[in-house]
Amino acid sequence: MAKKQKRHPQQRSHNQQTELTDAKNGLNVKEILNADALGKLKQLEKEIKEQNERQAREAAEQKRREQEERERNKSFGELLAEYDKKGGGKYS
Repeated sequence: MAKKQKRHPQQRSHNQQTELTDAKNGLNVKEILNADALGKLKQLEKEIKEQNERQAREAAEQKRREQEERERNKSFGELLAEYDKKGGGKYS
């Protein structure tokens, strides 16, 4: 009969062990990062949000200008056809 070999659990690396102990101690991101780093992250998040909002406003303004330009460049025939489609003709 063959002897059964005991399996030893793999030893965890030092980083994994510290992560486990930190999790057990109830540390969170605020406690790990100092206040300065947390403040910088919040400021960066605010700047990114403002930048995204500004880009959205600029895109909407560009779209409005392009639509206005298309309206301005329509021929008389296109304007007349559009007017008739709306049913706003005098004799419709």
